[in-house]
Amino acid sequence: MKVTQHDRAGLEAALPALRALTCTPPEVFGSKMQEICAAHGVAVVFVEEVPGARASGVTRWLKPDKALIQLSLRYKTDDHLWFTFFHEVAHVLRHGKTQVWIEGSSPVADDPREAEADRFSHEVLIPPAAARELDTLKTDGAVQEFADRIGMAPGIVVGRLQHDEYWLHSRGNHLKRQLVLAEPTTAR
Repeated sequence: MKVTQHDRAGLEAALPALRALTCTPPEVFGSKMQEICAAHGVAVVFVEEVPGARASGVTRWLKPDKALIQLSLRYKTDDHLWFTFFHEVAHVLRHGKTQVWIEGSSPVADDPREAEADRFSHEVLIPPAAARELDTLKTDGAVQEFADRIGMAPGIVVGRLQHDEYWLHSRGNHLKRQLVLAEPTTAR
């Protein structure tokens, strides 16, 4: 897949289309995610988790006009993948071209740009106006209805409920989609 020259405005404009992919099956969203990002100068690759590395994603610039996002599927669920993806997109859009960003790496965890990337990902996935309703979601059915209404996969809503400590981490996991790494793809 050919990666074009980076187009920041185009990538920003593509966020709704990328977000909509959260509701598509994994066998569909991976290639679509790569296609959309490549059209705006960002190669997206899925890599095996490096044992002991604790990294879910990495962002770096290959050239001044081409960025790379690597996603490891570390936790193998859709909520973690999509959060990591949009976190890494935030680094591409907001944090310059000189640093390598490693999601899950403790040395950069105190960097305010990491908190900004987390906030960006949270807000793209579940917009702030909708997020105000999270504490009212008490059942799987309520999660499904909420997810349908905001155009989001229910597993991602569960992940947010767990992260925000509205639900225990053991609750609702059956609503998350399990992911496996397909054959590697390459970007040019």
